[in-house]
Amino acid sequence: MRPWLRSDNIALRNLRPPSLATTSVRVGASYTSLDIWYVDLDVSAGALSCFRHWLSDDELAKAERFHSDLDRARYIVGRAALRRVLADRLGCSPAAIRFSYGRNGKPMLEGGRGHVEFNLAHCGGDAVIALAGSAAIGVDIELLRPIPDVESLARLVFSDVERRELEHAQDPVLAFLNGWTRKEAYVKALGLGLTAPLTEVIVSLAGRATLVSTGLRDQLVSNWRLLNVPHPRAVVALALGPRPDSARAT
Repeated sequence: MRPWLRSDNIALRNLRPPSLATTSVRVGASYTSLDIWYVDLDVSAGALSCFRHWLSDDELAKAERFHSDLDRARYIVGRAALRRVLADRLGCSPAAIRFSYGRNGKPMLEGGRGHVEFNLAHCGGDAVIALAGSAAIGVDIELLRPIPDVESLARLVFSDVERRELEHAQDPVLAFLNGWTRKEAYVKALGLGLTAPLTEVIVSLAGRATLVSTGLRDQLVSNWRLLNVPHPRAVVALALGPRPDSARAT
């Protein structure tokens, strides 16, 4: 059996959809399709060897720069799973997927192929892949865990409004993780990375995920949708909004 066929079967076992009530979401004045997958990043050595055949030279080079064998393996599995999901949508082999990159490094399909937007997030051995049609998309995941001194962390990334909400939260750690993942999903959808004004982006910290302020003059709250995504051991947030205007091919 060819290596990519064998790893294709393994990838299917490593991917599973979450329990969501809908796969079509209203964003602004229209609807977009939504496809979400959970990924188990910890696989056997044999499966890892098969997954490597799907990756491009630049992905393999990046994998080699990881100092930890575990981090390297999880990166390879995450990229392979992303390729598997995109290949299924586009009707091609995972190795045939070609990426381009935005100004701050956000990956996208080269040439806007298939009009599919996607995003990948990982934490520990868990990852989430999100796909959307005709909408910018961002996703973030943080494992539920104790976090010492969340107030100090909040001063670095939360607005005054969010910090006041955090002070009154029944579960400050959960409130912080809600806020952090919602902000991260939003700025990842925009492709801003570390250039984003996180303290000016305001989100809800509890209940329904809501974008209160975009933090940017050229973005309207009404054009964006934040979602909570259920996960058995993590907080996952998703952001959907207008598609980006430009990208830089590499």
